[in-house]
Amino acid sequence: MSSSTAPGGRRATLFVRSDLPAPSQKRCTAIKCELQELVCRGVLDDIETVEWEKRVPLQGPGNGIERDLYNEFADWARESGVCLAPFFDTRLCYSSTTGEKRRELVMPAVCLAVYEDDTLVQVAPFADAGRTESVEECIAELAETGSLPNTCSTTVSTV
Repeated sequence: MSSSTAPGGRRATLFVRSDLPAPSQKRCTAIKCELQELVCRGVLDDIETVEWEKRVPLQGPGNGIERDLYNEFADWARESGVCLAPFFDTRLCYSSTTGEKRRELVMPAVCLAVYEDDTLVQVAPFADAGRTESVEECIAELAETGSLPNTCSTTVSTV
């Protein structure tokens, strides 16, 4: 985990799988550079990178941090009217060691969470009414406008 800690303000946490292939590692390096640029420009106060597991059991002991993060992200998604699927998924997995089947939560290869004064205000990737918002698109919006993408669905009036 790497961090440049600053209290409050706007901070971003980049979550990455610990088992990424080389092309995805390059993508993560590029994303980290873009986030660092946002810190230099004052758009973000702090960034942190956290490795997480590819998948974790939905029940039982262990890997609580991923499940806790998912629950926090899912609460944000419900409040924002967006969906974390298909980026977060559940699958029935088979253990070759124990021979047992269990449901597991599959984490995305890369995920960005943005906090303002320790309140979660954005997660990427997400889906909303047939469109998706990638980590890169979220960062681009921050870079261009200094603000986060609008996740709330809006009704357009023709009057």
